[in-house]
Amino acid sequence: MGDEHVRQYIERLATDFEFFLEELWEAIGLPPIAEHQREIARWLQAGPNRRGVRAFRGASKTFVTLGYALWRLFVNNDERVLVISKSEKHSKDSLFMVRKWISTVPWLQHLTPDRKGGQRDSATKFDIGPASNDRTASFTAASITGQITGSRASLIIGDDISSMQNSMTYEMRERLRTEVTELDNIIIPGGDVIFLGTPFHQECLYDKLAESGYEFRCWPARLPAPDEMTDDLAPELLERLQSGEEPGTPVWPDRFDDEELKAREASEGRSLFAMQYMLLTKLTDGLEYPLKLSDLIVFPVQPESAPMQIAWGQMNDRGGTTRLEEIPSLGFGTDGFYAPIMYSQDWTAYSSVKMWVDPSGRGADRTGYAVGGYVLGKIYLMEVGGLVGGYSSDTLHELATIAKRCAAREIYVEDNFGQGMFVELFRPILHRLFTEDWGAAVNTVRVTGQKELRLIAAAEPLFNQHRVVISPEIAHNQELQKQITRLTRQRNCLKHDDEVEAMCMLLKQFEDVVAVDPDINAHRRREEARLEELAEHYQAMGMHVDAPRWFEHH
Repeated sequence: MGDEHVRQYIERLATDFEFFLEELWEAIGLPPIAEHQREIARWLQAGPNRRGVRAFRGASKTFVTLGYALWRLFVNNDERVLVISKSEKHSKDSLFMVRKWISTVPWLQHLTPDRKGGQRDSATKFDIGPASNDRTASFTAASITGQITGSRASLIIGDDISSMQNSMTYEMRERLRTEVTELDNIIIPGGDVIFLGTPFHQECLYDKLAESGYEFRCWPARLPAPDEMTDDLAPELLERLQSGEEPGTPVWPDRFDDEELKAREASEGRSLFAMQYMLLTKLTDGLEYPLKLSDLIVFPVQPESAPMQIAWGQMNDRGGTTRLEEIPSLGFGTDGFYAPIMYSQDWTAYSSVKMWVDPSGRGADRTGYAVGGYVLGKIYLMEVGGLVGGYSSDTLHELATIAKRCAAREIYVEDNFGQGMFVELFRPILHRLFTEDWGAAVNTVRVTGQKELRLIAAAEPLFNQHRVVISPEIAHNQELQKQITRLTRQRNCLKHDDEVEAMCMLLKQFEDVVAVDPDINAHRRREEARLEELAEHYQAMGMHVDAPRWFEHH
């Protein structure tokens, strides 16, 4: 390459961040830049001084923005960059990445810190080789809770500073907003402040920043439907919709195609997916109240065994509804209960039966309890309810009787407010009911964080995937119906939540086993049972093992 071509190449690198990013991506061995990443790059280069990027989880917004920080140093060696992250580890990882790019990309190696000349080069800060001496390093990484007072910067990047750990409660969110305002004392006049992140709470930090004058651009994982539109949608995505592309089209199909996004929506739950992938903080009623009665399967749950497979559906193969009109519904709109469209006649014993107890103490709430068994990807709720009486012997005896009746072998008691005493009183009563074929272990569990978020996180994915089966008796429990359907992410949204809390926390105790694909597991168990019974016959004849027989719902 001749001198003139080199000069032109360097000039283009220095004036066109999108081109710089292309060349950087190629140099470090990343796949070609996705279109939404190009759009983010253009916004970072041309946006106002106070700007932000809201993008779906996995959009590589951090990589693009760190590339932008490096580009700023490449163009102006005296820039002072401060990257603030949600944790010290996250911030150090960001610095390590940028430092690695400098050391490995030939046309960036002149930025390598001159250690012999006394330049800084540590896990939290470094100088670039051509930079003039300054009390502030060229690139500094810190956590939002770290010591940043006294620093100065010409570019501040707030990278996902809002997290579940620091924004769980209202007090946490207020403290975070206070810490963010400190950045105004660090940025030099005319400098840039950029925030990037993904919302996970309706009281989102980025909405507050937008209200204070920051201009955001939004890149959801799918082209939004009319009821998913946001005011800050990236104009390139808006143009695609206006040109006739269908809402729901994946924005990054090479990595997050339609199948992958549907899988994540099922895994995360519809409301969390709406926030973290569609970037909606103003949820519709359907998402505001994430737990739906219609997602449950109503079936006569038995105490010892359950079908090896059971299928949810609102319409059978003859076009008839499976809706159970005889069970009054307190759900919103058309929400109601449905029977399975089919279930196998092959039944198996529960692989585990668990019970959750949430003692009421001496407050107004009742002692909530829930018992359920697990079979091949489904959780069968046998009993859910609440008892008055706090620590009374009658209450303790009733809980022990329920545990024995359902053959629960693992009992979990919430242990947050001195319920250790509850367990000490409960164990002797429980032990008196033990028999040769039944006994149960009692475990205490300490829970933290905002209750409503915990409960929704535990239950919504299982509801959305139709993994929860309830008995008609539970379905008729109107107090439980009200608690399920009125649960939101808002703190103290329910006056009474004893029963829904017990149900959700019980579901959480099964989260490890539920992660196994139920269809694969069911097939394996079915094959094993039948091959064990007819092993020699099938080996000799080479016959195919029949598919399961089904009962249709009428």
